[in-house]
Amino acid sequence: VKVYMAKVERNSTASEWDHLVLRDKLEANPYSLTQDELGKLKANDALGTKVQGLLKDVLVQKALNNSFRYKL
Repeated sequence: VKVYMAKVERNSTASEWDHLVLRDKLEANPYSLTQDELGKLKANDALGTKVQGLLKDVLVQKALNNSFRYKL
């Protein structure tokens, strides 16, 4: 059985594994990280923060829409 992944899936999976490897490396020996690796971690953290904010906004909006729907 052959398993095929879309290019986007391969890239996101590889990106996540890279991030986990860098996190482990940061914890084990933070001074061994290059500037590029530190930049990748910083960018990933910023993206995570942005996604969490957007998710919170969506959930709040959905809750507000539901509360108005049941009051009418």
